Amino acid sequence: MIRYIFYRILFLPLVLFLFSACRSKSKDSKAAPPAVQSHPVKESELNTITLTEKAVERLGIETVEIKEASIGNSRVFSGEIIAMPGKTITVSAPVAGTLMTPGNGRAITPGQQVVKGQQLFRLVILPSEKDLLSVQEDVTQKQIQHDVAVEKVKRASQLFEEKAGSLRAKQEAEAELAGIAAQLRVAGSRLELLKGNTTAALADRMSTLQLQAPISGIIQQVYSSPSQVLANAAPIVDIVSLNPVWVRVPVYAGDETAINSRVSVSVRGLSDFAGSSTSVMATPVQGPQTSDPIATSINLFYEINNSKGDFRPGQKVSATLPFKGVQASLTIPYSAILYDIHGGTWVYENTEPRVFIRRRVELQRVDGNMAVLQRGPKPGTKIVTAGAAEIFGTEFGGGK
Repeated sequence: MIRYIFYRILFLPLVLFLFSACRSKSKDSKAAPPAVQSHPVKESELNTITLTEKAVERLGIETVEIKEASIGNSRVFSGEIIAMPGKTITVSAPVAGTLMTPGNGRAITPGQQVVKGQQLFRLVILPSEKDLLSVQEDVTQKQIQHDVAVEKVKRASQLFEEKAGSLRAKQEAEAELAGIAAQLRVAGSRLELLKGNTTAALADRMSTLQLQAPISGIIQQVYSSPSQVLANAAPIVDIVSLNPVWVRVPVYAGDETAINSRVSVSVRGLSDFAGSSTSVMATPVQGPQTSDPIATSINLFYEINNSKGDFRPGQKVSATLPFKGVQASLTIPYSAILYDIHGGTWVYENTEPRVFIRRRVELQRVDGNMAVLQRGPKPGTKIVTAGAAEIFGTEFGGGK
């Protein structure tokens, strides 16, 4: 019994010591957080700016109230400019021949603008295979006939001068010489053609076809070059008409019934910022029923008047497509939106006279000159439109 009491007396201090050490360790670990914020400041307190009356006047600050309006729902989709079907024509060689430059000597190049009826090339018609086999003999025969005709003209002229022949005989001999001389030139040109001579002078002596532009447009691609021998129906150039052009917009197949496909849409280039006045209106057209089963998308088509040549085939654009129905949304002028270096969107709220607070907003889309907010201050809140950029610069040290 005495031994038991002795062990209890020794064990109790040991337990108290271990408990005290564990409690001290728990306090130390709780008192040392992984991060320490020395000056915690709320975002609303950081972005409050108070200006003097003179500064407000100098910056030209104007304010409007945020409104909640029922507007149509729309989304921005990626689109591609394509040539209108049936407006791309391939000019081909109607017969076999050698391609030559047009009469002005300037070769056609891709990107060149042409008008309907403009001469593109000259095509020197190749002789038939039968003529090619006997072209040398044909030249020799025509040369002999030419020499005989020359002598015949000389005799007829001499007899006419001596009053022993008639004028009619002389004229018939000269006409025969002219015909044989023309045949000799053609035969000689064919022989030169076989030897690889494709000069402009040769083309002038032979039968040539004038290849003209069937439509007005842009030379999209050139398949053949001058001095090249072409077979029958060989492609020469592609001409595409770029006014009007179509916009192909792939959309998710599940949104087909929700999109209002009967109204015009706004189209702008990727380099044009949202809300700019460079967007154009495109009218819906009935295009080919194409789709992409891998992307689960269907294609919608719209037509653009491209008389100024702002768009070209293959160009990527953004198209704002309207959806059916309306929704209540917060709207403000787009000029009130400010972007920080991280792409965040802000507005300045005018809470009191000369007091402005920068508020974060979530931009849903831009409709013309108006910005539709997904989230922002409540309706009726005064925000800065004119002078917002100047206040932004004043806040960060770059203002007036």
